[in-house]
Amino acid sequence: MDNKADKDIILRDGSRIPFESFFKKGFPKFFAFAGRFLSEPFTQEDIVQEAYIEVWSRRHTYFEDEPSLDGYMYTFIKNKCVDHLRHIKNKERLSSQEVQAKASDEFLLQSLIDEEARFLLHQAVRRLTPQCQKVMQLHLAGKKIKEIAQEMGISEVTVKFHKASAFKQLYKSLRPLLLRIITMRKKF
Repeated sequence: MDNKADKDIILRDGSRIPFESFFKKGFPKFFAFAGRFLSEPFTQEDIVQEAYIEVWSRRHTYFEDEPSLDGYMYTFIKNKCVDHLRHIKNKERLSSQEVQAKASDEFLLQSLIDEEARFLLHQAVRRLTPQCQKVMQLHLAGKKIKEIAQEMGISEVTVKFHKASAFKQLYKSLRPLLLRIITMRKKF
């Protein structure tokens, strides 16, 4: 094996995904996904890192494609989080209903959809013009038009214009995602 192959995840079709790129791109969404189950950031981080170690150990032609790689990560993280919750339940007597709810396929699907949607939304926002990007970041942080205008030093009309422009661009780029989510929900 050459040196490059040692740093890549090799899919069954022979294509490669640089592990470092996969790690940097995916860590925030996988960390947020673990946060759906656990409230301790250090434990979330440990579990996500365990998932990456597991992927690293299976990096040579184990995965069919990139979506199956993401699916493996989500499943691994969910299982580790549920195991952790069961362990805590035994120690601290967490309600078994809470553990069961978080172990359910419905909770998994909803968490998956939420985190992937959030990840893709933030990626789409980063592709907006700088002004639209700033307006949308402040809007997503819960700020009102007046507050955004004051913080950015622009008029409320300008904020509304940037917001409308951003929504139009986001709708255009995220429309396929919305259709996929609707289709997925109907299947389950």
